[in-house]
Amino acid sequence: MKTASLKAAVFIAAAACTGALAAADGAREAFLKRQAIAEVQRITGQIDVLQSNYDELSDRIKKIDGGKEEIAALKKEIDAVKADLADLRREISAMKSDIVREISAKIAEVQKAEARSARASAASSGRTPPAGKYREYVVVKGDSLYLIAQAFNTTIAKITELNGLKSNKLSIGQKLLIP
Repeated sequence: MKTASLKAAVFIAAAACTGALAAADGAREAFLKRQAIAEVQRITGQIDVLQSNYDELSDRIKKIDGGKEEIAALKKEIDAVKADLADLRREISAMKSDIVREISAKIAEVQKAEARSARASAASSGRTPPAGKYREYVVVKGDSLYLIAQAFNTTIAKITELNGLKSNKLSIGQKLLIP
């Protein structure tokens, strides 16, 4: 909005009105002249208010446009983070598979070693373990028959029967055969 050109047009119109008033008679002429000047001032004030409102709205539009650019940049950043997250999930999945394989191999090694140890222990004690698969387990602090049975996916009854236990009391360092 060109306020300078609007104001100039209003002043030109006022001057034309003033010139036309000069031809009219004195008192009426002075009255009309004051009215015209007051009207010009009122319109000029309105033009100033409109210009101020226009400038304010222009600034707000610029801020909104800047906000749109910021939002677009944030969306790009979010997309990049999502892609990184997907990559990390794939890596974690691959790592889980590797860890499961390694743990399974170690468990198999430990089970073989426990079986050899249990056979050797049974042979040296003169006690012959029952036929079937079993492992030897050494009781540690905090163990209970329930926890041991849960850990080896068996029952308390099977452990007590296999080991000839008369009660559920365990001693640290006690060796148990686990079915």
